Amino acid sequence: MDYLSQLIPECLDLIFTHLLLDNRKVDVASLLQVNKSLAAVALRHLYTDPFQHAFHAPAEEVYYAYEAEEDEEEGEKRGPLETVDALARMLLARCLPASVPEIVAVVFPELSAPQIISAQDSATATLSTPGSSSSSSPLDYLGHIRHLNLCTPIAYTWQHEVLHKAAPATLEYIQQKEFQHHCGAKDVLIICRRRLNLMDDPLPLYHQFFRVMVLREVNWMLVNSVATVGDDGSGSAGSGGEIEDEEKVLGQQLKSLAIPVSDVGRYVEAVGKFENLEHVQFCLDEVMQYTEDDVFFAMEEEAEANEEIGEWLNGVSTLLKKNTIRRDKAMQNLLMFVQEHGRLFPGQLKTATCPDSEIWDPWTWTPLPQKCSEEIQFQIMQLLPPLKKPSVLDERNWMQFLAHPTETYLGAVKKIDMNLESGISETYERVVENRGFLQRCRGLKTLTLGSLGAGAYKWAVEEKKALLENNSDGNNSNNKRQERSLLQKEENDDRHLHLRYGLVPLEQAFISGLGDVPFKDMDEIDDIAYAFSETLTELGLNMPYTLDESFINNRHDPKPMWTIRIGRGWVDLPNLRDLYIVASVARLVLDPELLVHCPNLVNVDLYDDVTYDYHPRLAIRDGCLPAQLEKCKSMTLEGWSALTFHPGTLSSMRERLTELSIQTTCGSDDLCFILPPSPEAPVVHLWDDVLAGEEPVDSDDGDGDFLDQRQEQGRHGPGWYRWTWDWQLPLLTKLELNSKFAYEFQFQMLAGCPLLKSLHLNIHTTMAHTRDLDWSVLNVPGKKVVLPALQKLTMLGGWNVLGGDVFLEEFLSTLSPNLEVLVAKHWIGVTLSGFLSILRKKAPLSEEGESTFLTSWLSDEHQEQKEYNKIWKMDLAGKEMHGEDENQLNAYSELGLVYKGMDEYDDVVEGEVLEGVEFSFKYSKFHVLKSPQTQSSS
Repeated sequence: MDYLSQLIPECLDLIFTHLLLDNRKVDVASLLQVNKSLAAVALRHLYTDPFQHAFHAPAEEVYYAYEAEEDEEEGEKRGPLETVDALARMLLARCLPASVPEIVAVVFPELSAPQIISAQDSATATLSTPGSSSSSSPLDYLGHIRHLNLCTPIAYTWQHEVLHKAAPATLEYIQQKEFQHHCGAKDVLIICRRRLNLMDDPLPLYHQFFRVMVLREVNWMLVNSVATVGDDGSGSAGSGGEIEDEEKVLGQQLKSLAIPVSDVGRYVEAVGKFENLEHVQFCLDEVMQYTEDDVFFAMEEEAEANEEIGEWLNGVSTLLKKNTIRRDKAMQNLLMFVQEHGRLFPGQLKTATCPDSEIWDPWTWTPLPQKCSEEIQFQIMQLLPPLKKPSVLDERNWMQFLAHPTETYLGAVKKIDMNLESGISETYERVVENRGFLQRCRGLKTLTLGSLGAGAYKWAVEEKKALLENNSDGNNSNNKRQERSLLQKEENDDRHLHLRYGLVPLEQAFISGLGDVPFKDMDEIDDIAYAFSETLTELGLNMPYTLDESFINNRHDPKPMWTIRIGRGWVDLPNLRDLYIVASVARLVLDPELLVHCPNLVNVDLYDDVTYDYHPRLAIRDGCLPAQLEKCKSMTLEGWSALTFHPGTLSSMRERLTELSIQTTCGSDDLCFILPPSPEAPVVHLWDDVLAGEEPVDSDDGDGDFLDQRQEQGRHGPGWYRWTWDWQLPLLTKLELNSKFAYEFQFQMLAGCPLLKSLHLNIHTTMAHTRDLDWSVLNVPGKKVVLPALQKLTMLGGWNVLGGDVFLEEFLSTLSPNLEVLVAKHWIGVTLSGFLSILRKKAPLSEEGESTFLTSWLSDEHQEQKEYNKIWKMDLAGKEMHGEDENQLNAYSELGLVYKGMDEYDDVVEGEVLEGVEFSFKYSKFHVLKSPQTQSSS
């Protein structure tokens, strides 16, 4: 009994949907042969959109199937071109077209046709009128097709090594001079062909043109095919034959269609056939444009060649002009299609897109991108109707909204997702011009948007102030009458929308500064924080590197220092959970009360990467107040936010804090800045690596006499506030400190961090800053500091191990008995031999199973300690190579314990390795690696 057939259609739909989500197309296809009812449902799921990406996307291993020549089974895997061709072959076989273009017959020779026509002649063909059904199969596959997109599969041609399996007829055809002359390959700049490595072997380029031409003809043939459609419009009639079927050209039933731009002229002539079309995608299938660099180098190369032969040839200019004419004509046809469709079927076409094409991007390092200009895209959108009550504004419909900003109803918009940080563009300029649209999004909850400039959110501030003022006036009759009068005004009066709908319930806001627009102040974030203080849960700002000329000329070290001030005018934000501010272009200066206003923060990330150096006077001026952050789990402070952070805030973070990072910006080689040990010592500025001795310049004046009053007077700790290092953080798993925070760090704090897994301390500077390591750093009254959960220890800089190699082992075994990874760079007082003895877990064995060369080295003491630790990876570095160290390395290299090379980029000779151990040791121009590969020791 067929139980599936007894299920209601909704259940069958759900089952088939899940099968296809699990990529079980074969299982669904097998149901086509069971009975008519199951076949009808299966056909609808498989053939509504038969060329969709999910059905033909190649598995990763298929890309390399033909490179694995030793694996014959791998070579038999079917890639996307095979599956697309198989599907197209089956569908075309049911069309019985009046004629088959010659290039299609090469791929599908089994298609019987009374006449073979050339590709040039086929370009003048039009859609045929419905005729008798050509399919002898009881299943009408064509009748179910509603979406036809052959553009995406063609992009897989390059990655798929199809030429290794190509039919002889295909190879013979693309090697014909006539094809190579007319296919368009000669119109590709020679410099691009050379970069694609196609000068010596142009066959892949010709094959790509071949596939594009096949796509063009197959797409047109399918659109021109005849489908049998029942009265319900879902395909073949049901059982009993009571429903009379109707024959239609496939183009008449399509709801979405991808049209090759090179062939759009044919579709313009037949636009009247696409009466049900709602979505059209124009596919940039030919090379019609080049990057500025390609054009520049091509012109330069041609000029050099002209000088050699003594005459002037304009080959490049002529080619570019020809491409421009082709592109302009194609774009005009594209616009004409949309315009004519709108005239014939007003409001039917909902979207029209022309996305960037990947057809000519064979490899990421040699792209030949084809893009539709913003101007053309905007003209397309102007020909379409306005969006109908959109709930989301993003890259898919952003341009269409901008084409009709005032006609689009925005009351249903819940999310805006359009990051404009890539820089100034025509789209961005239109957004700025129409930025008032935000006030009409009364249901907005999520906002991801580029910076719209000063005052962009003043409307929200004014709405909140007005609402607060009205509430504070209570039942003032005059205000009530005024409010009723305002509500009677037209609904599109933006000034009074808050009276009708209330405040915008914004919950998440992420603003990105544009890459080539420097900002001193970001009032957008401050206005958002104030206006939506009751509803905000996440707030983020990202200011990327600027492209400003002065910034580049000063090597990312602008004078005067730019600052971004955040937090002025904030009120309490009781629901804010995540705060993310990244200022890659300027010093991030926080209002002293910013964190005080956010008592329920869970994740804090405040970052700038221009604070290499600092001066206490400025940090004192900008210091923050202690905040109560009892719910905070993760805090990352880097740059000025770290230097002005009040350590008293840590006292409130005991219950939940798991990750803490407080650092200043490091220079190259992890060099950080620490104030000189004495006032007489010169200040070394990291960026210039020179003695500078002068106070850093800041763009803001007014240090004032109050700085002198706030100067610390002999207080313990690294900063301007008292750092006691006695905080209990029992859930802390990761701690990262550098510069003065690491330099003054007290290990006693670790006694309150039993779950710590990763510890990073960096005091590496160009000056002689050292910290002693002895038992005193681990001594807490009554016990020693032990971190049983610590797995990774990173300590950079002048850590002076007073007890030498012996103490090193004791220090690590006491502090972190379960340590797995050690990064110890530029330490003092220990030898390479000391580190290597710690690293060893087991002695390598000879073929006889006995340790030979190492017998003399492995004393009884070492044998007892060979299972001493769990360290499997060690990364060391020093500033000098000592002769003793080099001899030691050579000895260990002879033992097969390490790999050795002249530098970290050279190939290294592989030697015998210990099981599960990795070791690297870096000196100037010397590099040794311990492979992570394993070798049995038994």
